[in-house]
Amino acid sequence: MLPQITEKQARRINAPARNMIISMVVMLLLIIPVLWLMPQPNKNPYRPTVDVPVVAYEASREAGYHVAAAEQEGWHYNYARWNTGAADGINYWSSGQVTPSNHFIELVQAQDANPTWVAQQVGNAVPEAQVQMAGTEWEVRSQVDPDDKNKITTNYIGELEGTTVIMMGEAEAPEFESLAEATVAYLKAPSSTASPTPSSGIG
Repeated sequence: MLPQITEKQARRINAPARNMIISMVVMLLLIIPVLWLMPQPNKNPYRPTVDVPVVAYEASREAGYHVAAAEQEGWHYNYARWNTGAADGINYWSSGQVTPSNHFIELVQAQDANPTWVAQQVGNAVPEAQVQMAGTEWEVRSQVDPDDKNKITTNYIGELEGTTVIMMGEAEAPEFESLAEATVAYLKAPSSTASPTPSSGIG
């Protein structure tokens, strides 16, 4: 025969399950408003704001030459600065730009650079080719990341307006060429670093 239980015993057996369901409903009622009020993820990732004309103007005054600060449509700077105090005594301009295809290219520029300084900047990569871009000859060096063989950094080294300019990154060749053209054109007419304008806020 099947065991028989009283109504009171049945209520005691069902009570824990009923209490659990009630607790879950209360918890959901508390969580849903919190989730509703939480800010949604920003579909546009944060981009640091760099006032390139102002930074480049100040850097050019320190450097004694016009630093390369070309701006292109669809590209954006995520940093730009003048670097001093290196042990080798070579001060230099450096900037980083994100390309339209979301690649990153770093540009460094120095006057009176020597082979040792250049080698340090490109991780001792050895010369492997010479290419012409924007009417200028660029030496190409590349290096493979020892921890990731698919990560190859390409370096382009050129002499522009009495300075050494190095472009480095994992971007495709057309993007390096675009930056080379913009940089060469800019250094021939460095509008942002030649002198302050009333609207630039430099004073």
